Amino acid sequence: MKWSLLELKKYQQEPLKLAETLDLKAALQDRDPQIIDVSPLKISGFLTVDETAVTAYVKVQGKLVLPSTRSLKPTELALDFAFTEVYVPAGQQTSMEQDQKVTVIVLKNDTLDLDHAIVDNILLQIPMQVLTPHEKAGAAAMPKGDGWQVVSEDHYQQSLEAHKQQGDPRFAKLKGLFNESTDK
Repeated sequence: MKWSLLELKKYQQEPLKLAETLDLKAALQDRDPQIIDVSPLKISGFLTVDETAVTAYVKVQGKLVLPSTRSLKPTELALDFAFTEVYVPAGQQTSMEQDQKVTVIVLKNDTLDLDHAIVDNILLQIPMQVLTPHEKAGAAAMPKGDGWQVVSEDHYQQSLEAHKQQGDPRFAKLKGLFNESTDK
């Protein structure tokens, strides 16, 4: 999905409607090698063109397969999001640049490559923690090894509370030191 700005000038009166299915697997895997698989992505939306800018309203639907951040098992991540971006030619000013809610991108050449924008926004949608449904439910055992183990935050808090109540065993003999009366 690539257009020159001259080609887009035809759509100043009426928006350019987008309804395509894209295969961006190679582009996504080049940018993030951890991506295992990408389903064909359904792209819908439209482009509006005025004298100073091109505004893209894009909705993306599809699925990514990523490794679980806990077990490295392949995990499916559903994508269903929308984004709006404003593209302006180099040296051009637009009133939307002051709007905090709209992303304004200056085009380096006079070509709008929407595939690149879609890839960027998909990568922004990947969460820091990807878990399988089994791991989300808490049914999966946490990984552990020789002298280490991963614990949940709840389990960690419980062990801290138990340690506080128990006290330090090195000071057990000193507990009764000040309980005796010193009336001699």
